[in-house]
Amino acid sequence: MAGAGRWRERGETLGPALLSGVAVLLDLSVDAESFAHAASVGLVALAAAVSGAAAVTSAGRFGPGPLARRFAAWRACGLGAAAACLALEVVERLPASRMAAEASLELTILGALWALLTGWVWGRRSWERIALGVEERPEEAPSGDDVRWGRQEMGEV
Repeated sequence: MAGAGRWRERGETLGPALLSGVAVLLDLSVDAESFAHAASVGLVALAAAVSGAAAVTSAGRFGPGPLARRFAAWRACGLGAAAACLALEVVERLPASRMAAEASLELTILGALWALLTGWVWGRRSWERIALGVEERPEEAPSGDDVRWGRQEMGEV
């Protein structure tokens, strides 16, 4: 069952990126009076919805601990930022869905790259590496000697 969860997480980031990529290809490949531009707006809207839903569902996915909640929050923020870029592009294009401006294409590409970056940096494998590192590290309280570097730079030692 762990494999299914991993593929679901990959789909949450790869799905919006692929949908956005197809939308950009549709916008760039056809003339201005084609139905493909309206279809590309629909694909970008779907990508924004998938990314937004992934942002909501990623909360609490990595466990109940404070580090796990923080990791999930950062992942949700990244997916939310991707959804915001894609949704802004849809809002800009709704009045004239048959035209693709350069700025709207850039928003689509930015949203897709943001989703990919979030999946890469805040994915399950990253969490497993962090969790493994925290479990192996001995729990020591920091001593006052560990903070001496700040005083050394100021010449107080």
